[in-house]
This record gives sequence, structure tokens and C-alpha cells, in this order.
Amino acid sequence: MEFGDLLEIRDILQYQHVIGAVVCLGERPMRYGELGSAITEWTGNRIGDGEITRTVRRLVESGLARETFAEGHRLLTLTKAGRRRLETIRALGHALHRSDSHAQDDGLPDGKAS
Repeated sequence: MEFGDLLEIRDILQYQHVIGAVVCLGERPMRYGELGSAITEWTGNRIGDGEITRTVRRLVESGLARETFAEGHRLLTLTKAGRRRLETIRALGHALHRSDSHAQDDGLPDGKAS
């Protein structure tokens, strides 16, 4: 692993709601309120309006999502960079899941490897 890889991972994990937004927008474009509800459902924690606003701002400013308008509603859509970020998030999730599975296969309590 390169140092740059660690910086990218840190950037990805810095804001949990951005991760949730990228994952949710990976399903389909969403309106502001729909995105808040989807993030709440995905994380299991209610996200307030102010945090949704900050999350949307971070997504757009970082180039992960863009705003479009359809039928008088603002829609958020992942950009090409956002879809690449989604692939990275999914890969990290799969790697963590595999790592946890291997640790549990060792037969040690709590998945702790020797």
C-alpha cells in the first residue's frame, strides 16, 4: 500500500454522511429530502437538515455529485468521480468483510487473530 492510498482512505472516511450519500446515490438520482431519508435508513441514525445541507455541499464541491433540475426539483446525481468513489467504498467494505471472516475462521474469540 502506498502513502497516497492511505490519504485517499482518510479522505473517504472523513465524513460518514458523505459515504452514505455516495452509496445511496449509487442506486439512483435523488432529491434533497429523499437523500436525507435514504442516508438515515442506511446508517440507522437520523440525519438533520443542516447535516444534509453540509453533505450535499461537500459532494458537489468535491466533484462527487452534481445538481440537476427535473420537473422543478433539484436532483443530485453521482458524477464519474462519484461512481469511482462508490467502487472504492464497496471494495473497502468487501475487504473489511473478508478480513473479519478470516479472523473468525481462526477460531479465536471476537475475531482476534494471533
